[in-house]
Amino acid sequence: MARGDTCGEIDWRVNASPHTVAKNTATGLLLRERAVGGPRRRPLPTPSEGPRETASFAELLKRHRGRRGLTQQQLADFATLSVRAIRDLESGRVRRPRRESVGLLADALRLSDPERQQLHAAGGSPADLRDALPGLPASAPPALPDPPAPPGALVGREAELQVLLDQVTVHGHRLVSVVGISGIGKTHLVLEAVRALRARGWLVGWHAPAGGTRCCGALPAPGGPPPGTADPTTDLVAAVGERHGLLVIDGADASGPGGVDVGELLRRCPGLHVVVTSLTPRYLPGERVLPLTALAVPEEALDHDHVRLGEVESVALFLSHMRRSQPGFRLREDNAHAVVRLCRWLDGVPRALEYAAGWGLVYPPELLLARAGRDFSLLSSPAGCGCQDLLRSVARSVDIVAECCRLVLAEVADRPHWTVGDLDHLVPDPAAALHTLLVHGLVRPAGAHLPERFTALQLVRLLHARDRTPAGAARAG
Repeated sequence: MARGDTCGEIDWRVNASPHTVAKNTATGLLLRERAVGGPRRRPLPTPSEGPRETASFAELLKRHRGRRGLTQQQLADFATLSVRAIRDLESGRVRRPRRESVGLLADALRLSDPERQQLHAAGGSPADLRDALPGLPASAPPALPDPPAPPGALVGREAELQVLLDQVTVHGHRLVSVVGISGIGKTHLVLEAVRALRARGWLVGWHAPAGGTRCCGALPAPGGPPPGTADPTTDLVAAVGERHGLLVIDGADASGPGGVDVGELLRRCPGLHVVVTSLTPRYLPGERVLPLTALAVPEEALDHDHVRLGEVESVALFLSHMRRSQPGFRLREDNAHAVVRLCRWLDGVPRALEYAAGWGLVYPPELLLARAGRDFSLLSSPAGCGCQDLLRSVARSVDIVAECCRLVLAEVADRPHWTVGDLDHLVPDPAAALHTLLVHGLVRPAGAHLPERFTALQLVRLLHARDRTPAGAARAG
């Protein structure tokens, strides 16, 4: 077996490989140099000189990096490799790097085709895998779909975006789950992270399981999930292979045939990072969970500074959606109070704000607020898209949690706020139940003015109120 790189992976050796030829050539040159009185410095030839390059892989890599003016850390970031791997390669401790690693380095260094071929030859691997075994059919692995286009500018979420990027790039976590209720903005946040990672040179793929509920704002990924066998995990492993990069599994809790065994995928693709959006964590070893909560809402006040009010995240998003259909809409003295109350009543849930603003063509903010709580149709899209209405989406999140957590929700839904001590008589471990409800985004802190107090989302209250009515109970059944 051939000697592997720092990842411990094994390269194929076929008869006289390019590495063997380069090694024999280098040995002959060394003997001739000793005969004439010592080694001579061999300059890096121009691309037109082609195969006369006899420098080692380590020398080539250092020269190309120096020519680009990159540090080892910068090259590692651009190539999505570790800085330790770059050091091992440049020191000569790794003489036969993986073909895929060489390709990532060539991409990061922006090498020309002749330079790329020289680097592969020095590392003992062909630039094209089909050249490794001439008898193999020239078939490429299935390609991963590209990420869809974001539905618009991301409002707020700067802190959450930085945390997500740091989890993947700085801390190197291989599985990050972005968790929250439907409509809270999980897909939008991940799409913004994907855009930032691709700008850094990351390879990113996107997988949306069949049957998943797509956010009405997001455009579908071109081509949909990769076709293949009935096992999507096998298809994804074949598409990812040994590549280093990121795969997003959007809506991983969707029922149907598109379920992916994330643990098996990570085991079989050691260079892969996975970001999952779902209603609930995966509870896998090494998983990092990022609970996504609602946007900040304005404080109650009789008088509002319209400029500062427009900078509050939930208000800024509501105004953005209002101006899509009413470009001249502005905060004024006569509508600011209604906008504040609407954003607070909708808990700053992004899709709820989008739906309410969509109905703004029919009702001004004052009438929207007056109808809030009485007209459940306001919690669904006025465009009549195929997305589930928000109450049905919240019902899915409630159904997922344990029975003890549902008991807590039923008890506190009508209370304006409460403490963890108020749950002592309901469940054996109230702190654990509260933690679960916070992670799933069904409750939230009551606010800085009420420390250590929590409240259920308005959507949870409306769900319980609707299900208590005879018509609502019939629909729920």
